[in-house]
Formats: sequence, structure tokens, C-alpha cells
Amino acid sequence: MASDWLKHLARFYLPVYQYESETMKIVYAGYSTIKKNFHVRLILGNATSHTFLGRMLFWKVKDLIKIRNLDMAVAETSRISFDYFKKCKGFIIPEWAMMKIRIDKDINEICNKDTTDFSNVTRRIRKFGLTYEILTDDESFKYFIDHVYLPYISKRHGEEALIEDLNSLWKSDPSHVLMAIRENGIIVAESLIRKSGEDLCFLRLGVLDGSEEYMRHGVIGALYYFGILEGQKMGCKYFDVGGTRPFLNDGLTKYKMGLGAEFFPDYNIWKEYLWLGLNERSVNAKNFIVNNPFMHMDEDYKMVKHNHET
Repeated sequence: MASDWLKHLARFYLPVYQYESETMKIVYAGYSTIKKNFHVRLILGNATSHTFLGRMLFWKVKDLIKIRNLDMAVAETSRISFDYFKKCKGFIIPEWAMMKIRIDKDINEICNKDTTDFSNVTRRIRKFGLTYEILTDDESFKYFIDHVYLPYISKRHGEEALIEDLNSLWKSDPSHVLMAIRENGIIVAESLIRKSGEDLCFLRLGVLDGSEEYMRHGVIGALYYFGILEGQKMGCKYFDVGGTRPFLNDGLTKYKMGLGAEFFPDYNIWKEYLWLGLNERSVNAKNFIVNNPFMHMDEDYKMVKHNHET
């Protein structure tokens, strides 16, 4: 798409911002406010000051670590700059790392109480009498958008919520269906799912009115559990539970790992990646890496966990 290539061409020149806390100093190079805010919060916690350094050619970003005596640098990559950053010292990390649960086995093995957190999920399903059904009509999809999806993401992400045109997504493939969770006869959560090859793909989800009470009832866990059952009915090998942050301390990442989801090598030219550069002399940068394990791309384009001892 022309618009997609324009976005990548724009990343030839990157806006660069310097952020400081009481202990660390970093730069973020890129256009995405959401990505920038996430990584600044992750690395610094609360930044005490920030400065816009202007726009610069992408290959100059790595030199800022030495020039400005930084602890770390984060830069958005593009199809134009990806190979360059991959050759630089540092790490290529995905914006979203893909995770899947293997489901072509007995449900009791998948939900093993000794290796997963599904026992807590099924306990809440029983306690609150949660059931599910599959919906395919346009009226149900409109209800999903207006009463389930939009309120949920707005409350969860606030001003950083990414509002998408899901109507186009819904109409783009007849295999899209809704999985609806009911409690006392009321639809309290839904997910948009699609069968693709040997995968059942978990595309979007939401909770009625973004209700925290329903979330405490375990409706999101129910979407995952019933998604596995539905995927087995369809003869799928994997339940693709979607993307998550590559940092293993991230709440959503830990939740999916607790359900038995595993990272899958998933280099894709269409996906978004970032370069994470470190000042090798910075004790604070090394401490960050030790305390925040993450997945990154190795030389063979496979997703691997960073071993800070190597």
C-alpha cells in the first residue's frame, strides 16, 4: 500500500527525544507517541525532564549514545532501516511478540493445574456460571463494537487507546465470528476470532461497558478457555492468542505465559520492530537488562529470550 510505504519513508528521518530521570538518560527516536510513552515509562519510570533534539537520519541515532553519554537508546525501525539496525550492537525487539497455545491434545493436559493458571480460570467459570456461544450476524457485531470493545479499550488505555475501523475487518473475511460469554443470560464479554490454516486466531476482545466487576468474575480468562474448546472443535493445532509486549515482566505477557502460551518465531516484513541500544559502560543500563528479561530477534530471525550473562 502506498500509505504504508510513505510511513516507512518518513522513518528515514526520525524525531528524537531525550528523557532523563534521577538515575538514567535515554533517547527515543520515532513518531509513535504510544510506543514512546511505553518505553519511557518502562525504562525510566517517571522522567524528570525531556528535550526534543530535532529530526535526524536514522543511522545517526546509535551515535547519540556516545555523543550525549546516554544509558540507552530506542529507535523505531522501518523496512528501509531494519537491516542497518540489525547489524548494530543492541537488540531488535518486536512491538508485539506473537504467542500461541498448542491445543491438539487433551484439554486436561492443556489446563494442567501444575503448569498453568487455568485452574483459577475454570473455578471462576463454575462460580459465576459462565457459558459461551458463537454469533455471526451484523447486529451482534455492532453491539460488540458499541457496548463491549470500545468501552473496554477506552477504559483500559485511556487517551492512548487505538480506535480501529473494525467494520472493515469484520467484512473482509466471512470466517470472522464472535465468541460471546454470558453470565446470568447477559453477554458480558466477547472476542473476535477467525480460523486461519491450523490456527484459531484471537483478534480483538472486550468486556461489557469495560466493567471491572465482570473482569473480576474471570470473563477474560473464560474467553481464552472457551477459545481453546472452540479451536479444538474446528480441528485447529494452535490457539493464536495474539501479540504481547516482548518484556516478560509485562502483566499481559505474564498472564498469557501462565495459560501455557509460548512465543513463536514470527519475523514478518509487515510487522513493527524497534532497536534497543545500550551503553556498555552504563551500570544502570545493565541493571535494566537484568531486571527486565525480554524476547528479541537473533541472527537467524528467530525470537529468543535475552540471556544477560552472554
